[in-house]
Amino acid sequence: MAPKKGSVGNSHSRGDRDMDVEDRFQAVVLTDSFETRFMPLSADKPRCLLPLANVPLIEYTLEFLATAGVNEVYLTCSAHANQIDEYIENSKWNLPWSPFKISTILSPEARSVGDVMRDIDNRGIITGDFILVSGDVITNMDISKMMEFHKKMHAQDKDHIATMCLSEATEYYKTRTFEPAAFILDKSTSRCIYYQDLPLLSSQEKGTVQIDPELLEGVDEFSIRNDLIDCRIDICTPHVPPIFQDNFDYQSLRTDFVRGVISSDILGKNIYACITGDYATRVESWQSYDTISQDYIGRWCYPMVLDNNMQYDQTYSYESRHIYKENNVVLAQSCKIGKCTAIGSGTKIGEGTRIENSIIGRNCQISEGIVIKDSFIWDNSIIGDNSNIQHSIVASNARLGQNVTLNDGCIIGFDVIIDDGMNIPKGTKISAKPIKDLSASGFDLDDSDEITDEENTEPFSSLVGENGVGYLYDSDTSDDEEDASAGIHKVSNCLTHQIEELYLSDASISSITKRKKKKRTMSSNSMYTDREDIESEEDEEEDFEAEGLATVERALENNHDIDTALLELNTLRMSMNVTYHEVRTVTVMALVRRVYHFISTQTLGPKDAVHKVFNHWGDLFKRRAFEESEFIDLMNIIMDVVVDTKFEKPDLILFGAFTSLYNNDILEEDVIYKWWDNVSDNSKYDTVKNLIAKWVEWLRTADEESSEEESSGEE
Repeated sequence: MAPKKGSVGNSHSRGDRDMDVEDRFQAVVLTDSFETRFMPLSADKPRCLLPLANVPLIEYTLEFLATAGVNEVYLTCSAHANQIDEYIENSKWNLPWSPFKISTILSPEARSVGDVMRDIDNRGIITGDFILVSGDVITNMDISKMMEFHKKMHAQDKDHIATMCLSEATEYYKTRTFEPAAFILDKSTSRCIYYQDLPLLSSQEKGTVQIDPELLEGVDEFSIRNDLIDCRIDICTPHVPPIFQDNFDYQSLRTDFVRGVISSDILGKNIYACITGDYATRVESWQSYDTISQDYIGRWCYPMVLDNNMQYDQTYSYESRHIYKENNVVLAQSCKIGKCTAIGSGTKIGEGTRIENSIIGRNCQISEGIVIKDSFIWDNSIIGDNSNIQHSIVASNARLGQNVTLNDGCIIGFDVIIDDGMNIPKGTKISAKPIKDLSASGFDLDDSDEITDEENTEPFSSLVGENGVGYLYDSDTSDDEEDASAGIHKVSNCLTHQIEELYLSDASISSITKRKKKKRTMSSNSMYTDREDIESEEDEEEDFEAEGLATVERALENNHDIDTALLELNTLRMSMNVTYHEVRTVTVMALVRRVYHFISTQTLGPKDAVHKVFNHWGDLFKRRAFEESEFIDLMNIIMDVVVDTKFEKPDLILFGAFTSLYNNDILEEDVIYKWWDNVSDNSKYDTVKNLIAKWVEWLRTADEESSEEESSGEE
């Protein structure tokens, strides 16, 4: 059925495409999440227009659809629909050469994805298979592979109605931690047999999957996967919207629709999963916003990178150490711009200011003596002298006075003013206007309406100061009251680092664990439980080496604190069921590679490079070796890795590593002596023994002299 005239809110195409209805490749973009996770910022601006790496979120989704060859795009809008419509009107997607026709659909009464899908069905705009995608997707995936899989499954199964895209992730990847879920898949076809939300390991809920055995009838092999990121990219047939129409209790896309369809004997329809190794995820919480921003700056989403200048007026250029700058950036001579940092056009940075692992928007005024680390400063913000911003977000047009401190996880809303000398506590959220009713503010289409609170009309002066403007936003209620009451998402949605949200126990087993499992074991504590033969021990070692090296190298590159690095390594060790020897090995390999990098790039000389790395990161071994034999093993590993790396002066590197560990009380004399007695006659290590021999001799001489002095003193 062709859409009725005027049934779609606004069409932004510069002319109709001459195309048969059957040839159209359509996409429906869900611009509203129907959640309050991005409050208080989403009270003023729709979530899809919030910037990630200085680019509105919706741009990433539209770029993905452009590369996918989509012909028609429908943006479904509920909250702040006027802002979205205005943005599209003035964007490149409204130009005559736009790759697709784009239209906005206003759904002011919609309160869920189910309501939107029923509205889509009522309008009769879907003419064939279409992409259903969230407006906060970041991906570099090739949709053609997923489309090929979708068509293949559709040809084989007449009851196939949708294909979900799921992205594989390691067990410690942060975007898995907010919405964990289990997918039970038929191993031979990837048909989704069952879906279930899972509790976080930090909650008190028991992590098990309960499934009706009848659903497994006729399935020879199946796998339970909770190592998958649900990026909310689905290819649907035209049968999907009518199913929502026929089931008014379907509200959410996964818990209601997917689970309902695959468990219904009446519907008799099937949903399949296409698993990709490409980068594909959603910005669905403050934690994922933080993680994905770092990934994007770190070029994990290549070829989608910041210096591709996605928007027509951007001028980013890429420098070493993942530093990006636009034209017309003014940097004072003594300011320091650290790694993984982006700075927008028109921004001025004052003397003595240090910025690292941060994204600075356009036309910001960053004064003198400021420290900004792991933070996000949006357009037109002003930061006063000597302020300290740690792992926080400062939204557009906010103003911070002099000597202001933002502690870990603070979120400063649009137009907020903070007076001089204020210290904002960890995890604080501040809005420029009092927010009374979350549901009303989250879905209000009238952008001119102010959110007021008759009981609290005075700014929160104890936080923002006497001359400040701002109100404390302290509602951390769950986005889904039913889930909250069931204990599924017992976690505060904030930017603050939360160690308890990581997978910490042996209960979290990775897909490559080699423990033999019983058939039809369905505990969700297993990331990937199936009924297949145990993989070889050689594969296990190779997998851990790759994962372990990536973990340590990421800690080195992003300058993580020692405790965080130890936590990630311990999580990996337990999940892959390996020994401390393997952990020590990958740690040494990563540190020696770092030393080699400094030397080969002429950043530091050999002596300075090895001391810099092992002095700072040597503490990683304090909780990786305990007995004397383990410290001797550590020394053997270091020596072997140094020899294999083929340094120009390997003896100097080994000597520097050992002396650093010795000076930091990690290696003791007795351990060094026993190790040396075992290796001193081995000709394999002649290239590295010269300095070590002299050092050991010096240690023993110093020991003997010290013993003689103590003896004479006692006499």
